[in-house]
Amino acid sequence: MTKSSYAAVLLALLCAACSSGQAAPRPQEITLLSGIAAGFTTDLVKRFNKGLPQTHITLQSSSGGVAVVSSVDKGEGQLGLAQSDVTYLAYRRGIEKNLYPHKNLRAITVLWINTFYVLVRADSPFRSITDLKGQRVGIIRPGTSGEFSTRIVLDAHGMRYTDVQPIFEPTDTLMPMLARREIDAVFSANPLMLETIQTLSKTTPLRLLPIGRTEVNKLRSSYPFLRPVTVPAHRLGGQTQPIETLGSEWLLVCRSDLSEEVVYQLTREFFAQLPAMAKNFGEAALIDPEQAPATPIPLHPGAARYYREREVLR
Repeated sequence: MTKSSYAAVLLALLCAACSSGQAAPRPQEITLLSGIAAGFTTDLVKRFNKGLPQTHITLQSSSGGVAVVSSVDKGEGQLGLAQSDVTYLAYRRGIEKNLYPHKNLRAITVLWINTFYVLVRADSPFRSITDLKGQRVGIIRPGTSGEFSTRIVLDAHGMRYTDVQPIFEPTDTLMPMLARREIDAVFSANPLMLETIQTLSKTTPLRLLPIGRTEVNKLRSSYPFLRPVTVPAHRLGGQTQPIETLGSEWLLVCRSDLSEEVVYQLTREFFAQLPAMAKNFGEAALIDPEQAPATPIPLHPGAARYYREREVLR
């Protein structure tokens, strides 16, 4: 064999050895869609990416839970945060403009209860939602679960958007407008009372309008995952009595075609990180691990596997 032939053979062997080496697999790219609890979701994604090197998760902002469920169903994202009643309706029959069953949705865990707030200035004459007929009402933008809830709450009181003067903006924009008397009420939904609301209440006294059990029970006949919620006294500055309203659980959802192993690892890492997150984020402190599997749509097999193992290990 000539020197040149020997060199060629050696080079070929080296290339073959390199190509057959155990190169580290590229992490699976996953997009998480969320329009709520920005601090919580940002921190969660960082923890996922640090604890699960086999995946790389990118957080993508969404207009809200209604948009999230359709985006995940279509494959525009693989994970998302959405309200349980919105998710259930989407899975069963579709929602908003996407009126088809979202059968690609699966659940990973129940998160927190999102509470629905109707805020007015303390010196206003409004005592009930029906008093707001003809008034200027601030509402979270369409695409959000809060805006979806606003419509069904108005409906329970025999009202539509045509009965009020709706102004669609984020709550952080609406609250200063309420203080300046540019609007008369704000409809908002969040796991915790927003800091914007708490801060404003120190200079502009506010009140919460009640949503009574009669209206909540009426809604539950069509939206069974809504539930009565009592806002404790003093949750809002100047609020000396508990106020009845409603709320709905939020979920971490995913695409059905994510592998069982990936979702199992995501679920396990979520609960491993939850105690640390609960020290920094009020939303995380509201999550009850015992209620986590009680989702209104089917669990992903990977999440179901985690919950089975957790029970066996107890």
